[in-house]
Amino acid sequence: MRLHDARFLVVDDHQPMREILKSLLFGLGVRHVDEARDAAAAFEMLKFAAYDILLTDYDMAGETGVQLTHRLRRAHANQNRRIAVIMVTGRAEGPVILAARDAGVDEYLIKPLTTASLCQKLDAVLNRRRAFIESDSYMGPDRRRRTLPYQGEERRGATAQAARQA
Repeated sequence: MRLHDARFLVVDDHQPMREILKSLLFGLGVRHVDEARDAAAAFEMLKFAAYDILLTDYDMAGETGVQLTHRLRRAHANQNRRIAVIMVTGRAEGPVILAARDAGVDEYLIKPLTTASLCQKLDAVLNRRRAFIESDSYMGPDRRRRTLPYQGEERRGATAQAARQA
């Protein structure tokens, strides 16, 4: 998908930050950006319109961006439950980042943001999106960032038998 074809929803309870994000997106050639002032309004919008990318703040009155993402990922009837989610926040603490990752956030963008950092995250969700995982305990992008070759003993089926015969 090309950036200018993507439909965005920007969620932040701080109006100037919504304006900054919208300006950056429009400057990059994006043509469709909707906005919501909080997670509750965003969740309602996500019920009725299809979006490609959700940019959400972490700290918002009422429900956090992590809670919004968690609720959206588990809303089986919602057409946007697999939407790419980029958390845009000033919170860089490990527990907050891990909570976002475990809720199903695709990318994490720390404020103050730059056009280059935003482009990097947009490229990741548009052109290099990780496989989507759906299980009883988690729904979202594959949390593994690296794929390392397995170095241990094979213990399953044909692979293990072939290794023993060699």
